[in-house]
Amino acid sequence: MIKDPETLTGVVLHGAHGIYDVHTDHGILRCTLRGKLKKSFAQARSAKLTGKASLYKDKSYASRYQRNGLETPLPQRLTVGDYVKLRQLDNKTGLIEEILPRQSALLRKDANTDAKRPTAQTMLANLDQVVIVFATTRPEPHFGMLDRYLAICESARIRPIICLNKVDLPHDERVEKAADLYSHLGYTVIWTSPKTGTGIDTLRTLLKEHTTLFTGPSGAGKSSLVNAIEPGMALKTGLVSDATGKGRHTTTSSQLYPLSEGGWLADSAGIRALATWDIAPEDLGWCFVEFRPFLDQCLYSDCLHVDEEGCAVRQAVEDGLINEERYTSYVRMVTGEER
Repeated sequence: MIKDPETLTGVVLHGAHGIYDVHTDHGILRCTLRGKLKKSFAQARSAKLTGKASLYKDKSYASRYQRNGLETPLPQRLTVGDYVKLRQLDNKTGLIEEILPRQSALLRKDANTDAKRPTAQTMLANLDQVVIVFATTRPEPHFGMLDRYLAICESARIRPIICLNKVDLPHDERVEKAADLYSHLGYTVIWTSPKTGTGIDTLRTLLKEHTTLFTGPSGAGKSSLVNAIEPGMALKTGLVSDATGKGRHTTTSSQLYPLSEGGWLADSAGIRALATWDIAPEDLGWCFVEFRPFLDQCLYSDCLHVDEEGCAVRQAVEDGLINEERYTSYVRMVTGEER
C-alpha cells in the first residue's frame, strides 16, 4: 500500500465485471470504482439515463457532468476509451474516483436488451475515427450494414474509413462498384490483405496519432489486420465457417491497445447485426451525405423522404443523382426495418 496515494489520470483499456485495466504514466493498474461512483452508475442505469450519439461530439457535452457546481448525469457505465482520475493504491492497483468528460463516443442499439425498452451500447469512447472492415468475400459483404455504420459515424461526427479486406481472394464485380460509389461520396476506401501485405502500410499511416475503433461484421478479418499492423498485439484470430460462410466471434469485447507509432486502437467484437441508436427520423437524412444538397428543397419541411409529395430526395433518386441501393438502406432505417 502506498503511504500517500497519488492521483493519476489514465485511459480505460479494458473492463469486465467492475474491474478495469487503466493505462497511466505509472503503468497499467487494475482498478475498481469508488463506492460513490459505483452507486452513481447504478442509479443512472436504474433511471435509464442515456445520451444521444449526436451529443457526444458537442463541445457543451462537458457541462452534462459538472459545471458551476451542478451535478449532472453520468453515462450508464464506464467504457473502454474513457479517461479517468484514480488513486493509486499500490504498484498494481488503483481506485477510480472520477470519469472525465467524453469528447466523443460511438453508440449502437444493444442487441441484448428488451426490444420494448432498448438501451445503448457504447462501442468506444473518445475516438476520432472508425475503420469499418468488410471482407470482399467469405463472408460476402452486406453494404446495407455498411450504410448503417456510416450513418452512425455521421451522426456522431466521427470520421469513417472503409476497409475492404481479403482483396487477395476472387470477389464479385459488385464490390468494385460499391467501392467506386463510396469513394465518390467522399469516403476513404482502402483495399487490404494481411496475406499479401496489400494496403497494410497505408492503413498503419492512417492510424498514427489517432484513437481508432476497428469494427465490422464477424469473419471480416479485423483481428488478422490488427496483427499485421501491430504484430506485438498477437490478437486471437478466427476462421470463417465453410458450412455457413459466417464468421465466428473471436473478440468478446472492445479492448484498447497503444500503437508503437503513436495512437490507440480498439478491436471490437464481431457484429452480425447492427442497429442505429437514437438518431431521430428527421435527422437521418443528414446522415446520408448525398442527401444533403436536396434536404432543404422538399415541399414540406418535415419530409422524411419516404412517400411524401414533393420530396426532392426521391426526385434525385429518380433522376439518378442518388444511388437507389443507398436510398433503400435509408428507407429501411427510417421505417425501422433495419436488418
